Amino acid sequence: MILEKTVNLVKQIYKIHRIIPPKISKVVVGLGYTCVEVSAYAYEPFLGLASTLPNVISNTNCSKINFAGELTNYSISELLSWSYEVPSLKKIIGIATLNGVSQHILKIINPYQKFKGNLVDLLNINEKTNVTFIGLMKPLIKEIGKASKLITIVEDTLSISPEFKQYKFKHDINQLDVNELKTDVLFCTGTAILNNTLESILEKFKKRTQKIILIGPTASMIPDIMFDYGVDIVSGMEIFDSEATVQVIQEGGGTKLFKKYGKKYNLIKE
Repeated sequence: MILEKTVNLVKQIYKIHRIIPPKISKVVVGLGYTCVEVSAYAYEPFLGLASTLPNVISNTNCSKINFAGELTNYSISELLSWSYEVPSLKKIIGIATLNGVSQHILKIINPYQKFKGNLVDLLNINEKTNVTFIGLMKPLIKEIGKASKLITIVEDTLSISPEFKQYKFKHDINQLDVNELKTDVLFCTGTAILNNTLESILEKFKKRTQKIILIGPTASMIPDIMFDYGVDIVSGMEIFDSEATVQVIQEGGGTKLFKKYGKKYNLIKE
């Protein structure tokens, strides 16, 4: 429902504010990320990103794109509707489209409170703060680990390297007991949007956690509906060099290589 409601809100914003919706100008399905570029009147192109799930690529039933070569002829509305699909390449393209359109809206209408500094400072994380990560966010875990060792990592696909073995590790959120669900800060990767687990995660944590942060390029959409569902901060990425980022993605690169062509932002629930 989060995605459906967010897409409906996007459509309402364009209608109410009489904004001409952008058009699809480029779609690239890369090994690490998928991107959809949208072109809007009077602006440089906006680029929406979504992680290309490895299990989707390896599933040949999901990976066949019979419409390849024609995607730029599709309407924004149709590609947005793909975000409702089961985890698949169509869903990934749909969410990347939603993120691209959201960047357009955020540029024109931006009523959200923004924080440009360090999340550790904003959240007042210290040695007594319990922090849970849904997803292995290596750079962020390393940064948070300097302030607190009370870290729990939930990761169901990636292996845990020795540097993170000092922290609690679970394969599934269902392995967390009641006390572990009562964490101070929850960081959830945007991948939860792609694999349709975000709503169940929020249901488990929203009444037990002080702050919930949805983070990553895949989470770079207008935040209103996620705020309604219990997210406190949406931490996304705005790309300012679309051409360079597209080249990195189509050559198989990921965040580490294209982050220099964008900037992170934090939208805060008021």
